[in-house]
Amino acid sequence: MRMSSVLSFLALSAFVLAGSAAADGNRPAYENPAEGLNPSYYAQSCPGMEGIVQRVVKEAFDADYTVAAGLIRLFFHDFAVGGCDASILIDAPGSEREAASSNTLRGFYLIEAIKAELEEHCPRTVSCADILTAATRDASREIGVGYWPLKFGRKDGLKSSKEAADQYVPMGRESVTDLIAFFESKGLNVRDLVVLSGAHTIGKATCAAVKPRLCNAKPDTLDRKYGDFLRRKCRHRGYFAEYERVELDGETPTTFDNVYFKNLERKMGLLESDQKMLHDSRTRSVVQEMITEPDEFKHEFAMAMRRLGEVQVLTGDDEGEVRLKCSAVNKY
Repeated sequence: MRMSSVLSFLALSAFVLAGSAAADGNRPAYENPAEGLNPSYYAQSCPGMEGIVQRVVKEAFDADYTVAAGLIRLFFHDFAVGGCDASILIDAPGSEREAASSNTLRGFYLIEAIKAELEEHCPRTVSCADILTAATRDASREIGVGYWPLKFGRKDGLKSSKEAADQYVPMGRESVTDLIAFFESKGLNVRDLVVLSGAHTIGKATCAAVKPRLCNAKPDTLDRKYGDFLRRKCRHRGYFAEYERVELDGETPTTFDNVYFKNLERKMGLLESDQKMLHDSRTRSVVQEMITEPDEFKHEFAMAMRRLGEVQVLTGDDEGEVRLKCSAVNKY
């Protein structure tokens, strides 16, 4: 069961709850700030927490700058299923890591390395959900995204479901209506959808994600030369051909900038769902604003990431736990 089969209900629910607020870019009326999170949560129990995360992320980034794109994507996949509870990190039969959308996720080793060091300094204290949130913020800063303040106190989820990931994680083929409904179901809005899609200015996608774009694109929505390039890139057959990778931003793939949005104007949006945002009346104006305001894009991306990290968090002792290893729930 794919995302579109469940989002018709979510779209109706979001419309009833939010009215027209999301359509004009205002915050949804039903959004509530995450309760139980605090910027000083580790001030006494683990005062060096943020410094440790920042150092390890910096070392990893200096060795491989692509770790930033990997962490942003990992963070989004965690958010997409049950909120920011580190459920994507659980490595077990039937977990989210076994979903088709998780095949090319990266960064697990880095979060586990940070967790191991924090366990030495502050045993049984810092959750994997907080580590993933802080690591993503620090990696984003390395590529030029503006700073955003964090609140801590998330607990780690006890469940992780492959079926849920297969059902809810966007795969690049969804309609704008489905994506809006998905974001509104999480308390985010149309502006968040467009701005966060700007993460596609870095990183890569597999040919498996690109092929529907090549098959379904109307002549006036895909640049001919770019389409020819993608067909050559993804022409190979066989099992590994699906995992051939293409830059999401064909112009400046290693720079976090607003060229991703400019590419949509050039009919060079790699993913089908990205290109659709330029042509939809609900998203077009935000896309055009991000094209003309590069600094505003970076600022708004940071603020949208902050909001994303406070979606459906678990904070009570009866809601989750602090895992000893990020890849496995604790055994009592």
